[in-house]
Amino acid sequence: MQSPRVSHYQAAVHVLGYLKSQPTLGVLLHCDPTLSLLAYCDADWAACSHTRRSVTGYVIFLGQSLISWKSKKQQTVSLSSAEAEYRSMRRTVAELAWLSRLLHELTVDNITPIPLKCDNQASIYIAKNSVFHERTKHIELDCHFVRQKLMKGLVSLSRVPTKSQLADIMTKPLTGVSHHSILDKLGVSHPPI
Repeated sequence: MQSPRVSHYQAAVHVLGYLKSQPTLGVLLHCDPTLSLLAYCDADWAACSHTRRSVTGYVIFLGQSLISWKSKKQQTVSLSSAEAEYRSMRRTVAELAWLSRLLHELTVDNITPIPLKCDNQASIYIAKNSVFHERTKHIELDCHFVRQKLMKGLVSLSRVPTKSQLADIMTKPLTGVSHHSILDKLGVSHPPI
């Protein structure tokens, strides 16, 4: 906003063109009686070419319905892709903790552990390993938070192949085919006629 460039204008025109071509696109909520949560988290390490900050993204489903999603630039520069992914995992776990409390207040019980899918094996290892290594002490607070929720049984961590990572739509530019494939899997579609 402080120093707009032609590239910013072109990106805005591109987004507006996409929105104009898809005016009826929306999130379809299913009437599935299953009340279980499922989350995917991802990060694009050093995605911003100016600040080298990473982009965090997650998507969360209740049953088959997409109920929560976010894409945000991280506040600090991550020193590795594992750190960027771990910070994304922490944001996702915080959202899952809030959603589980909300569902508990609505008398929905037995939703834990909530499956959390991540495509970075190193960040999963950091969360599951109670021994802190010298190279991970700079993300120690995030480690404590995620590990605490993991040990309390709020979440269960598992690796998802990069090709099956639904949170990629929140963190990376995708080809048209990948973009539409993920939209379909997220339940983003045109309303039924």
